[in-house]
Amino acid sequence: MLLRLKKRKVHSGRTVLYSALIGWKIFNEIREEKNDMKKKLLGILLAGVMVISLAACSGGEKASSEDSTPKSGETTEKTDKKDGDFKVGISMKTLDGAYFTALSTHITDFCEEKGWTVTTLNADSDTLKEAENMDTFITQGYDLIFMDPYDPEGAVAAIDKANDAGIPVICCDNSCGESAHNVTTVFSDNLQNGREVGLWVGANCFDKDELISAVLIAGQKGVYAGQERRTGVICGVIETRSGCTEDEAWDAAEKMEAELINNGSAKNDDANFEIRGVGWGDWNANGGLAAAEDLIVANPNINFLFGENDAMVMGAMTAVENAGLTDKVVLAAAADGQKEAYELIKKGTSYKATGENNPKVVAETAVGIAEDILVNGKDPGGYEKYTKTPANCINPDNVDEFYSPDALF
Repeated sequence: MLLRLKKRKVHSGRTVLYSALIGWKIFNEIREEKNDMKKKLLGILLAGVMVISLAACSGGEKASSEDSTPKSGETTEKTDKKDGDFKVGISMKTLDGAYFTALSTHITDFCEEKGWTVTTLNADSDTLKEAENMDTFITQGYDLIFMDPYDPEGAVAAIDKANDAGIPVICCDNSCGESAHNVTTVFSDNLQNGREVGLWVGANCFDKDELISAVLIAGQKGVYAGQERRTGVICGVIETRSGCTEDEAWDAAEKMEAELINNGSAKNDDANFEIRGVGWGDWNANGGLAAAEDLIVANPNINFLFGENDAMVMGAMTAVENAGLTDKVVLAAAADGQKEAYELIKKGTSYKATGENNPKVVAETAVGIAEDILVNGKDPGGYEKYTKTPANCINPDNVDEFYSPDALF
């Protein structure tokens, strides 16, 4: 800070000396001309004052720019701000769904408990609106941004713009593109959550020699978290039914998932497991219902329907019931652990399992990281790319351990 002040004083001194020399030169020229000396001398003096004033203003703006918040990856010092001085933003890809509403609410609650000011902006599943929301936080000088990206690759530019402005970005629930300069992404262990669900379903819901004929309700194309969730379920089913190792199951699952997305269907003979189609439900119940209706019309003999979150599977459950397949189709979600899904599991319905993706745990973890950065001065660049919460499969055997009637989600 002292070094910056000294530089500013030297800069201002040189400006004053330079302005005086110019004034003296012009003064001599005027004296030689001897033409209306007093008026022009007065003009010179006024011009000199204006030059000095402008130099002082310019020096102040430059100092302000040099004093900007360090970018992510640079070492920071413990802030002099009080906790209540921090202004944080929450950029949500959508608030259409209980999980997203609960995540936003829990982040807000944890931040406000620390005295921070919180603003939430909803992108409504619109990439352009998401970018505008991020611009709002950046131009208004927020101290930190929590972001649930809608389009992982589309979010990279906005995240990097915030980083360039010295504003750390913590992604929650959904990851961003690999090249983005965010602090970390906090989410449940999607791979292991999915695997745990697949292991349980494969071992408890079908006879060993029975063909599992499934359809998948996926969230949105290109979303890494969704890919992990479905691959995890596929891995668990293959592992428990084929008797292979976990590593072998992951290799087989990745091949099956790629075949499914590229060709629209896939099969693993060792596990006697086929996926006959995939529909895209946009992470909500209405989308899950519509996708399931189309899949069931094309594949009326399925016995397993799984999805990448509870909301879509609960929507799909309505389609299964309307088709008269309630007693023939097992339902499971790779992730979320929504309260309503727990209730369906507790009642002994065809909804058999879900992975735990507790928004309160995700929010608490993310806000803890934010506190370390803002209050304790931890380097934003010192975190792992992903910060994962523990994996659990909730099923009829353990649902009472996880269910809370007062939960927001």
